[in-house]
Amino acid sequence: MSWRAGKMGGYPLFATVFLLLIGALGITALVLNDVSRFPTFVCYVWIGCMWFIASYLASKHYITDYGIVKNINEPSQTIPWFQVLDQVEKEQKGGIEYSFSYSELDKSLTEGFKQLKIYVPDSKRKRFEKIVSLKLKNRFEGQELPDIDLKNLQNE
Repeated sequence: MSWRAGKMGGYPLFATVFLLLIGALGITALVLNDVSRFPTFVCYVWIGCMWFIASYLASKHYITDYGIVKNINEPSQTIPWFQVLDQVEKEQKGGIEYSFSYSELDKSLTEGFKQLKIYVPDSKRKRFEKIVSLKLKNRFEGQELPDIDLKNLQNE
């Protein structure tokens, strides 16, 4: 499961600007009938398209059977389900924000707590909640604090 994320609806700013600039220069070369530079602009358009596609795919959030990939370019924002210790849900306009607390593998449990926040749009909410419940709810069930009657303990 994946969806677009980030500023500008998940569209990469620099790759888009590059494509627009190269397109304008290519049109200018075509209008001026500078045929010798046309193959160069075709190559730049190809490079710009590949950059745009790669940036677009990298800016998506991916939810897999193995974990959450918030940002492909930053490994610290990729967490497997078994590292998740707790989750908090917060309603927001147009969706819900999940905060996942997790531990780092290379740190001790007291030092290595981190938090990952991910915004889930309403269109993906049901599927995301289903995946989260399958992966995490079974682990968290039965972990409530037990009812302890302090008066009975003190009398004994």
